[in-house]
Parts: sequence; structure tokens; C-alpha cells
Amino acid sequence: MIAVWKLPKGENFLPEASVDHLRRIYREEQKARPKVRVLCAIHRKEGKSIDDIAGYTRLNRRTVHEILRRFMQRGLNAKDNKKRSGRPPKLTEEQRCKLIWTLERGPPYNRTGLWTTKEVRELIRKEFKIEYTHSHVWDLLQTAGFSIQRPRPRHYKAPSEEEVEHFKKRLQCWRGITGKRGL
Repeated sequence: MIAVWKLPKGENFLPEASVDHLRRIYREEQKARPKVRVLCAIHRKEGKSIDDIAGYTRLNRRTVHEILRRFMQRGLNAKDNKKRSGRPPKLTEEQRCKLIWTLERGPPYNRTGLWTTKEVRELIRKEFKIEYTHSHVWDLLQTAGFSIQRPRPRHYKAPSEEEVEHFKKRLQCWRGITGKRGL
């Protein structure tokens, strides 16, 4: 265990990596946070103090120490965040399969055979006793390969077909006068 505030510096910090190697990693890194972490490691490898590094990077002293400590524990992989599993899904794999099977059969009370997110949400609530928001139901449907089947209604300010045709004719006339190709 590394004592608090007693991190090696210079050649003793990350002995497996040279400053040139760290600089190459810094140049190749695209993401901002890993880049700042590598910059902290470069400064420490060059023998700078934690206070100096905090001043250069405008990070808190404790944050710099934590970054450097992670480098000592995990090596060069410390530049990246650890993968987090996240919250487990509310529906099990078996429940999802059952839901998809039910959805593919179509709603029993709807002749069109199309589901709405409200109907799917209600089905999940009744069948599995799990509450989902409408947006999360939509995410579930997209993940399962379902898509929107009904066209969205036209905007109330959308032009009619006659207005569109009139505009196109005027546009052709305008092109003929100006000689420009237009849109």
C-alpha cells in the first residue's frame, strides 16, 4: 500500500514506462479526461510535485494524488475509467423473451395489430409488475427490433401539396431567369 502523499516521482514513478512513451500516449489519446490523467503522469515522471501538477492542470491536489495513485496500482491502464456494470435490467432475459413473443402476436383488442408505448407499458405493468416510463418502453422496443409503423401527423403549419407544387414551379422560373442552380 502506498502511503498517503508519499508517491514516488521521477524514474521511480511508473518504472515500466518512459517519458517519451507517456508523451506518445498523450498525443494519441482523443478523450479529454484520459489525456489530463496522462499529463499528470508525465509531470510526475519528470519529477514534479503534486502541488505543481495541480497548478499546471488546474485540478484539486487530492484529485491529482488519486490519479497518480491509480497509475501506480493499475499501470498505464489507469488513464481509462474502469468499466461499470450499471444498474441491472428490471426485466429478466426470460421476461423479455415472453414480452417480445406477446408483442409479435399483436394486441388482442386492437385490429390494426400495432402497439403503442402506452399499451406496452401497461402490458409490462400487468404481466410482470414492473413500472417503466414511456421513453424507457420505447428504448426496450427499439432494442428488440421494433419500429414506428404509423406515420407522424403533419405539422399544422406544413404547406399543402398545391403550395409545394406552386413553389417548385416558381423555383424553376427563378432558375431560368438567374441561371443559378439553386438548392
